Amino acid sequence: MLLNDAARNSHARGDFAAAAEGYKSILKIDPRNYEVAYLLAVALYQGGALERAAAAFAACARLNPRKVEPHKDRGLVLMKLGHYAPALQSFENALSLMPNSPEFLLNRGLAQKNLGRLEDSVESYKAALRLMPDFPEAHNNLANSLSLLGKKEEALASYANAYTLKSSYTEAFVNAAALLQELGRHGEAKSCLESVIAANPRHAEAHRSLAQSLLMLGQTGEATAAASSAIAIDPTFATAYLTRAEISDGLGREGEAIADYSRVLELAPGNTDALLAKARLLCKQSQHDQAVALCNAAIAIDPGDCKAYYQIGKAFEGKHDLGAAVISYTKASELDPEWLSPLLQRGRVLVNMGRRDEALEAFDQGVASHPSSADAHRGRGDILHELRRFDDAMACYDRAIELAPDNTDLYGARGHLRTEIGRHGEALEDYSQALKIIAAGKPSTEDVVEDCIKFLSVDRIPAIYASEAELAETRDRVETTLEELERKYGAADKLSADQTRVSEHAIRYLTGFNLAYHQRNDRETMRKLSTVAGQLLAPARYEPPHRREGGKIRVGIASQRLRNHNGANWAYNWFAHLPQDDYEFYTYAFENSHDELAKKFARLGKHRTQSWPHANPREIVKQMREDELDILMLTDVGMTPVSRFLSLHRIAPCQFTAWGHPVTTGSAEMDFYLSSDLMEPPEAQDCYTETLVRMPNLALYLDEPQVEPGNSGPGFGLPESRVLYGCLQSLFKYLPRYDDILPRIAREVPDALFVFLEGRPSYMTAVLRQRLETTFAAHGIDAGRYVTFLPRQKPRNFDCLMKTMHICIDSAGWSGGNTSLKNINFGVPLATLEGDLMRGRHSSAMFRMIGAEEMTAANVDGYIALLVKLGKDESHRRHCRELFLTGRRKLYQDASFIAAFDAFLRANARP
Repeated sequence: MLLNDAARNSHARGDFAAAAEGYKSILKIDPRNYEVAYLLAVALYQGGALERAAAAFAACARLNPRKVEPHKDRGLVLMKLGHYAPALQSFENALSLMPNSPEFLLNRGLAQKNLGRLEDSVESYKAALRLMPDFPEAHNNLANSLSLLGKKEEALASYANAYTLKSSYTEAFVNAAALLQELGRHGEAKSCLESVIAANPRHAEAHRSLAQSLLMLGQTGEATAAASSAIAIDPTFATAYLTRAEISDGLGREGEAIADYSRVLELAPGNTDALLAKARLLCKQSQHDQAVALCNAAIAIDPGDCKAYYQIGKAFEGKHDLGAAVISYTKASELDPEWLSPLLQRGRVLVNMGRRDEALEAFDQGVASHPSSADAHRGRGDILHELRRFDDAMACYDRAIELAPDNTDLYGARGHLRTEIGRHGEALEDYSQALKIIAAGKPSTEDVVEDCIKFLSVDRIPAIYASEAELAETRDRVETTLEELERKYGAADKLSADQTRVSEHAIRYLTGFNLAYHQRNDRETMRKLSTVAGQLLAPARYEPPHRREGGKIRVGIASQRLRNHNGANWAYNWFAHLPQDDYEFYTYAFENSHDELAKKFARLGKHRTQSWPHANPREIVKQMREDELDILMLTDVGMTPVSRFLSLHRIAPCQFTAWGHPVTTGSAEMDFYLSSDLMEPPEAQDCYTETLVRMPNLALYLDEPQVEPGNSGPGFGLPESRVLYGCLQSLFKYLPRYDDILPRIAREVPDALFVFLEGRPSYMTAVLRQRLETTFAAHGIDAGRYVTFLPRQKPRNFDCLMKTMHICIDSAGWSGGNTSLKNINFGVPLATLEGDLMRGRHSSAMFRMIGAEEMTAANVDGYIALLVKLGKDESHRRHCRELFLTGRRKLYQDASFIAAFDAFLRANARP
């Protein structure tokens, strides 16, 4: 009796271990005492000794097989342990003793559900409800099984029965909300969760789940607040931090998202969703090493996680470790052969590695495995476009549009291809279709769509002209269209949000590139173009950028082609040779490039890679402004849509451009144009809307190139007996007004052969060939004897071809830049006709600098005479060669320019 009292007292005090020891002592004396055996099992269960409790309940059942409680309780303990099959047997035993117990039927249903026997569980719950129709837990559990069976509407009705019977039944509300979210019915889910919160304001999961529905309803502020409420209720609730991080992530608030993902990982280090999401954001911030470490942690947790391999591939791309990126994407594809993204990304990386055949195989595989994927056909089209297989690329874009006719990016890609091959009218039709999709049939946007296409028509003009008359007619149409639009939108009310969405998309296609090759003073034309673009775009009017005081001068450098490209390759040395301790560089690349120069730009400082045009353009401007630049350089306004778009915005207190594209931007937001003093004519300011700044000499800091000796390279099939005149510039630089130069030379140098490179695309070759045939015929000469077109050459072969030439002819009106530097460096004779504009004076400036002014002609007659003399007089060619080779070092490592550039930045960054 004393032992029994002591054990019961311990049990009453919650000292379950002491109680169990007491009960065991009694059972040693009286082993068949059912009551004490049952109390022992209960004490073990309450004390958390579940395995021992299950055994103790089994012993009770053996002591008294007719008692139902040990069977029921053993089943519940086994359920907690995850031993569902023996639990089910215990519940069956209980039901054999009490077949009409709704509670036991409910328990049996739970065990059956956990064993995957969903249909059986439904029958158990329904049997319980036939006995007790107002049993809310049975309705809730029935709904759970129905939902898993795909019977969603029946499940929702059962959840409703549960919480109708029991208004405080928060579990049923939360379960119903989860199912409604799954079905995309977020308004109804919100109502369910608000009911939970009304009944229990401190229900953390309800607040967190509410945040998800609010986010899907577009109520982002309220969503953030709901997730924050869940965190305030339970500061250790990792899933709530994850939800809030995902909201911030979607809103572009990267810093807040990273902080919350980090908190998730403190609370749940094995959360791979947080690891990979944080890695993705760190990649955007160019913290690629940290991103790789996070991805490796995710892979260690789950080596079969294809998403982890995909994300680490992205991080390796950011580190410019393209080989590792290919391996990672390949692994992701192996783990999930149905996932298209890693396959296409692998193809894009292979393109950047120059492994185009392998890249095309990857895209072919993507189309074969996902024939209904517009993305697969688009990806294949892009590589075929790059490979210049225009007809095949067009077929891919056509198929992609068939599959996804509302995808505006696809029309943009096809429009770009059609522009490149000279089908400008069809390109405008593509852009029009894209704008109509965005306009969504709203009457208020119809005029804006039409006007945007008119505006883009000034950019979709021929790259090369059959005659001066055609060029003049085109230019007149451009000027008339710009003037008409400037008048209309200068007097119009501000565009609505719907109209601005249309115009903003249209300006993603705008460059103004071909206009500059008309070789006119473009100040007014570009002013009108930028004015109309600004009127249509209605750029966000921010507060003037804050001027920082103290600290390093923060310089931004932005380009879509921040790589080895004529638009930006000159710019690297501008910054690399500044006093590095005084400057902080931010580079913005709008193309995922990986060549050596791209890597050098990335290493200058903080590097940002942005997608274009898929990213939100206004968000790009916002993020750049958040970097608080002191001064911003756009390297090549007019070469790409992104440079044109950025030039319309005030991002830094001081903004400038330079001769990546040697023509004014026309934008009131661009303050300075930095140019070469030797290249600019005396009245050059009249050609610029920006303030012209004349930099010393060429305004270049050039590293002396390593010249390969000799001329080892492919044979070009050129006759050895002819005087080879290299006409090696892009064909769109050759205007009809100068065609007469070549037959006039041919009449004086009968052995002349003018060597051109074919245009890209080929229609340009046909236009120029026809022009020259007509012009030569007018002089009574057969152009076929004097003119030849070679295929375009890879860089090394181009150098070999140039060295093969006896003389090179500079393109009149828009002279060579990099090609002229090559001529000088190789010692290949070059003559130039000095133009009226900076873009026609590159070569003459180089000649001034090296003391070779005699190779510059002042007029067309003098130019022809100089080229004839070079063709006839081999000794004069040798003289020219010596001029170049002895003078070329004066072009390199111009410290005076760097000093002047440094002074310009200091004066204008902190005036």
